[in-house]
Amino acid sequence: MSLIISKYMSKLINNSDFKEDNSHNKKAYEFIAKHLPVTYVDLTIACIVQKGQTPPSKALIRNVRNKTIFRNDILLALVEVAYENKQAIEKIKLLTSET
Repeated sequence: MSLIISKYMSKLINNSDFKEDNSHNKKAYEFIAKHLPVTYVDLTIACIVQKGQTPPSKALIRNVRNKTIFRNDILLALVEVAYENKQAIEKIKLLTSET
């Protein structure tokens, strides 16, 4: 019986690795690493709720951020939060630069 369980578990692990190899996911995680604010969890929940979806737990959002769990809906919300943060920083730089 343990042979059957381990056989199926290895397939699950391989499937998770396959999802991580997608180039759009790699680009998304690189973008998040650069631009996601420290206070991303509550902002991500607000972004998801604004779309009319059920809010995930804070732990689930952190797990997606840390690549422990792969959920495209949460990854998209993380990218959107990072993009908004990037735009805010660029606007602050623009408004505070002396021309």
